[in-house]
Amino acid sequence: MADEKITIQDASEVDPNLLRMLDRGLEDIEAGRTLPHDEAMAEVRRIREARRSGRLNTGVVANA
Repeated sequence: MADEKITIQDASEVDPNLLRMLDRGLEDIEAGRTLPHDEAMAEVRRIREARRSGRLNTGVVANA
């Protein structure tokens, strides 16, 4: 059953850089160069916290 709210874009409408990033990600998965989900999420949290701290230290508070 198709959802009317979902729009499928033609490849010509998608940023080629995004497609290359997705391809690299799939290649990493196939080659086993991935982290377990809990480790990946911990790394995401670490990076986000570092970015938030950097924004707060420079006085930028939007979306903190």
